[in-house]
Amino acid sequence: MISNPLAQEIGEERIKELIHTVSGNLAFPPNITVDKPVLPLSKEVIEDVWKQQTLLRILQLIHLPFLENILEPPVKTQNLQLSKEEDLVISNTCLDREVIPSFCVPEIDNWLNAAIECLEYFPDQFIVSVSQQLVQNRNEETRLSIQKKILFDVIVKYYNQERDCLLTDEYFDIHSGIIELLENERRAEALEATQLYLRLLLPNVREELRRLLTFMAIASEPNAYKLQKQYDNKTAVLKTLAKVVLQTKSLSKVRAEQLISFLLEYHSELFKTPVTLLDLVSKKLKKLLHGEDPDAVSDFTFCQRLTYKEFEKHKERTIQHLHQLALEIHSHPSISWRQRKKLIKEFQKHHPEALY
Repeated sequence: MISNPLAQEIGEERIKELIHTVSGNLAFPPNITVDKPVLPLSKEVIEDVWKQQTLLRILQLIHLPFLENILEPPVKTQNLQLSKEEDLVISNTCLDREVIPSFCVPEIDNWLNAAIECLEYFPDQFIVSVSQQLVQNRNEETRLSIQKKILFDVIVKYYNQERDCLLTDEYFDIHSGIIELLENERRAEALEATQLYLRLLLPNVREELRRLLTFMAIASEPNAYKLQKQYDNKTAVLKTLAKVVLQTKSLSKVRAEQLISFLLEYHSELFKTPVTLLDLVSKKLKKLLHGEDPDAVSDFTFCQRLTYKEFEKHKERTIQHLHQLALEIHSHPSISWRQRKKLIKEFQKHHPEALY
């Protein structure tokens, strides 16, 4: 297991800052005195509010046909190919102090700095190998180019191991929604949807993605160090590292590259929190701190409250319509047998009750 305490502490620090900010800037109503205690909010409550408002805002921006994977995303684990006996904790907190002294250049430029930040997520054997190669290549005339080649090669080697990509297929519907916004030239909304989506990732995955995208964007610049003789820098980066970010059979190659190119173009904006989300979360937390019902006044108008009886009635009617639709698909003469089988399989997966 690779442990990076600096990355793991990010979520904790943000939560503490938020609690302090909200608690310290409350405008108390007249019926609450200064010395009256405010209801404490746990870390779990804060996280639930953030996730709830993030999902609600995403639903305003893009259409999601199914919410199962979004509401309960799978735990992200990296395939490190370690047996139980080899499952060691390796702390990379001080890796900068090991790598930087190995350079023999007047200053660390943005390219080198972005590469070094990526290395903090690498196991020790990669760091030792890089340091040794850097020390051995200190020729005055060629050292900068060689050192950048060494770093690029080790980053590609690490990320081309057998491992999961950082943006998994469980969020396919969100990926498709963002691409649809891009295709309709709604880039501002696509950016906000991406910012919201990235908040759903685990903190360590989110931070690793941020560092990798930063390096990929800087290395892709046409005037940066030439990565490969036969390709321009952007093509070289996409060919070697794109599948680390996103690798899916559900998207065409063109659409996947469109999304990755967008991520690289806006890499410096992707990990900022949208102002709209900050406002929504702030309102909810203030209501909770005052002991009020945070859902009494909703900021969204795309749904209405139903009684349990009304809900069951709507549910029964929906199942009847779905059942009728399944029957029509099964007997439709213009739909091929293979396509009918595929559609019925989708029905069985998402609406099994409609087939009985």
